[in-house]
Amino acid sequence: MKISTLLNKDSVFCQTACTSKKGALEKISIIAAQQLNLDAQELFESLIAREKIGSTGVGSGIALPHVKISSDSPATAVFLQCESGIDYDSYDGNKVDILFAIFVPEDLCKEYLAALSEISQKLLDKQFLRQLRCAKTNEELFELLTL
Repeated sequence: MKISTLLNKDSVFCQTACTSKKGALEKISIIAAQQLNLDAQELFESLIAREKIGSTGVGSGIALPHVKISSDSPATAVFLQCESGIDYDSYDGNKVDILFAIFVPEDLCKEYLAALSEISQKLLDKQFLRQLRCAKTNEELFELLTL
């Protein structure tokens, strides 16, 4: 499962106005619900329940929210680049401005781990992260993420 199979041009957003963790997760839920034809409120509640287990803020201004969805749905992702950092309860205490949310069918968990590894490696590359933060359009972000 590659990043390019998870994302499409309608699920990548540049300079998104986010003022809180809850607000960012709500936006992600709405976008994913449209992509997956699922209920946005249910997706949001799943994301919040996952955050209660432990923050998906992995440090360096990055969060990787993720939840399992029905095996009837395809794996998908939503990428938000926030206008400014938001409090996210990250492990390093830094604000988050990059959110890569993944929605994975229950029967594809092993493939999901491979995708998460690829995403993590890319996002930990300081030069790549700088490029993402400097992107000015949704299209530019999509190109960077799917190279």
